[in-house]
Amino acid sequence: MDQGELRIRKGKKGKIITEIVFANGKMMSVPPSADISDMSLNGKTVEVERVKGQIEKVVCEGNVIFSKAKKQSQPPKPKKYEHAGRSHGSHQSIYRAENTGETITDHLDEVRHPATAKAPYNFIPLNDKVVEAESIPDFDTYHYKDHHTGHIDLEIETITPLYIRDTLNTEEMERQEKEENFINSDFFSPKGLSQIPGSSVRGMVRTLVEITSYGKFGAFDDKNLYFRGLADKSNLRREYQSKMSSFDRRQKRTQYKMNAGFIYKDGLKYFIKAGATFGQILKRHAQEKVQATGQNYEEFKAYNLGTEYIVVSGNMPNKKKDWVIYPSDSNERIEILEADIKAYKNDTNRSDEVPDLTAKAKNGDYPCFYVKWKDSEGKDRISFGHTAMFRLAYALSVKDHIPKHLLEKDGFDIPEAIFGNENLFAGRVFFEDALLTPGQENITRKEDITRILASPKPTTFQHYLVQDSDAISDLNHYNSPNAAIRGNKVYWHKSGENWQETDRDKMQNKKIITKIQPVRPGVKFQGRIRFENLSQAELGALLFSLDLPGGCNHKLGMGKPLGLGSVKITPRLFLSDRKKRYENLSFEWNNEIDESDRIPEFTTAFEQYVLNRIEPGEKMLWNTERLRELKIMLDYDKGKKSELQGKVRYMEITGRNKNEFKDRPILPKPSNVRCYAYV
Repeated sequence: MDQGELRIRKGKKGKIITEIVFANGKMMSVPPSADISDMSLNGKTVEVERVKGQIEKVVCEGNVIFSKAKKQSQPPKPKKYEHAGRSHGSHQSIYRAENTGETITDHLDEVRHPATAKAPYNFIPLNDKVVEAESIPDFDTYHYKDHHTGHIDLEIETITPLYIRDTLNTEEMERQEKEENFINSDFFSPKGLSQIPGSSVRGMVRTLVEITSYGKFGAFDDKNLYFRGLADKSNLRREYQSKMSSFDRRQKRTQYKMNAGFIYKDGLKYFIKAGATFGQILKRHAQEKVQATGQNYEEFKAYNLGTEYIVVSGNMPNKKKDWVIYPSDSNERIEILEADIKAYKNDTNRSDEVPDLTAKAKNGDYPCFYVKWKDSEGKDRISFGHTAMFRLAYALSVKDHIPKHLLEKDGFDIPEAIFGNENLFAGRVFFEDALLTPGQENITRKEDITRILASPKPTTFQHYLVQDSDAISDLNHYNSPNAAIRGNKVYWHKSGENWQETDRDKMQNKKIITKIQPVRPGVKFQGRIRFENLSQAELGALLFSLDLPGGCNHKLGMGKPLGLGSVKITPRLFLSDRKKRYENLSFEWNNEIDESDRIPEFTTAFEQYVLNRIEPGEKMLWNTERLRELKIMLDYDKGKKSELQGKVRYMEITGRNKNEFKDRPILPKPSNVRCYAYV
């Protein structure tokens, strides 16, 4: 058993919070069911039994004060905490609203109409518990009882146009090098054979297995996003101003918190020469000084005037001043961490007009502004930019908004057990390319240009983060410590009839257009998934994610926001006789395997395996809150009806008489996209 120190404290509203600090400094919350409220135990040394990272038993001075095996005497929790997909489990962290005790994975059930957003995507809510996998079988043993080997044949029929970009041959690669805007619009067809790559099917299936099996949160891009809230109508404006400036009421003037310096690159590292001072200069005076040197005064430029640098921002309304930086003789320099350089380069929302300071730094000292900060691990970080009011990195990264239990490395979930763990063991499933079913001709449409859309990025926190209020002054953003991400992003089905661009002006801009030749609706492909030594529940997880309820379809390929990629998959199961197979390796080469009718048996085994661990009283996995939301997103007819009523389109910055993002409307749950009553 591990040793640790018991910490008991009261939250702001009197809720008892119990935590254990281990010898390595790691802190874990004791499950709320422990009901440890005796404050005299605070600071006591305890022994802790953990199973796969989870606290199972706590012993203090020889007495068991918590045991999962022992039913705790406590009043029942309110009904609203009992639903699947709501996190009231054993992890207390920055993701929780500590003052209320409620989980922050609970998104608003009702969003007032003026604050309701629209999008071609939505999110499947996070699971409050990870369902662990069964024991992983040894990879040199094939005699496990109730484990199965065989293959699943897939018929994949396109419902809407499907597009997966083709690979380039030698001639096309040479054209791409010579022609800046060269586009190969062909559908994926290596050696002239149209097919769906097995990797595309694998990625789609793994995501669905992750969602339906209540697995860990899968692959994500952990990075610090950037923001600039000068004119924002939400509380982000206060957040930005608090980091960049304050107002001195006595002197009645703004006190800036940023610093000025000069960024440069030395070898492979970047540095900032610190100690520079800065101020402001009237715009007309700045113009005069720049022009006196024979240079043209332009936006987003920095001018070396010898004893000072004039730094010009964009031409904002009522702009009257520019920035001026005065060099220092100081030898102090600040190294910029690689993580901060990477974060700066990954800020895709920064305007192309703003100078890339990492590129400028390669040529020597270049004026900049910067702010120091600490990340969630207490590490010193730095953000920098062209002008004083630059885009600032959020102190919390994407990973900081994912509940700890969904990132736990101890133990394996069902997706890992099936698809493998990159560092520890290989997967037991193998996806073949899905080839075009013979006898079909003219399967692709003519080349056309896809609609050009300005899609919201993850920085659109009112979509991507859980919101517990629709008041614009109370929205959670990426510096909100108790805000979780919404969940797995899934696209609505659409008719697939409105994907072509019709704006002639946009069609002339070769830098932003995309040409494609998608496969027509009604085209069929044949694929195969081979599997080795899967348990009943594991095989059921695969089949459950393939054999969807009536009216539900999968999504593959590019252009999902436009309605492309809706496909109907029909699985057929074939089980191998492993005893005969390993006694005679050529047995299945010369004998056809009979199709199995046991798909319902395996999917039911999977459902019961998961339900017994999350909602023992429930009989159908599709009835859990998490999967009800998924089913809505997979329902083809519901998606089409929502499209007709304008509920699943991208919002617009221009057009429709206003900027639809201006008031930061919140994206409701799929079940609350109320085109009509969901059933």
